Amino acid sequence: MEIDIIDYTSEQLALLTETQLQEVKAAQVKKNKLLRALSEKLQQEKRRLINNGLFLSYNWSWTKAYWEQAYAEEIGWVRDGLLFFLQYKPGVNVEDGARYPLDYSLSIEERGDVVKAYYMQHYTDAKERFAAYKTDMDAPVYLCNLYKALWDYFYELANRKV
Repeated sequence: MEIDIIDYTSEQLALLTETQLQEVKAAQVKKNKLLRALSEKLQQEKRRLINNGLFLSYNWSWTKAYWEQAYAEEIGWVRDGLLFFLQYKPGVNVEDGARYPLDYSLSIEERGDVVKAYYMQHYTDAKERFAAYKTDMDAPVYLCNLYKALWDYFYELANRKV
């Protein structure tokens, strides 16, 4: 099963607990069902418009956009619920050896700011910063969906041509 309900890397998924993986799987199944339901709904609406002689009018584009938006909102709610669960049910032991304070009461954006600030302050060389971030075992779970974005940011800084 392809996991595309959230933007987690395979390394991040590997660090999740069994309960967290079950929630990810359940959310992915819900998303897949919603996408199938959307496809069926669009086929049904298309048939209805064809039977009424209205398919070539603007009704099809409006109807299609309406249902795609409605289902996108449903999928967004499933995704947000999953991210909320992963954010507040970390399932990891907060160890004293963490490089930065692991405060799970912070929002994901605030956590990202803490981690980014830590690496920007403690590593002046961009390549060293990126190498240290890659070996950080706390960041993938702590940052949830933001981990990859910060990984990309540090990667770009490390590979920037001056």
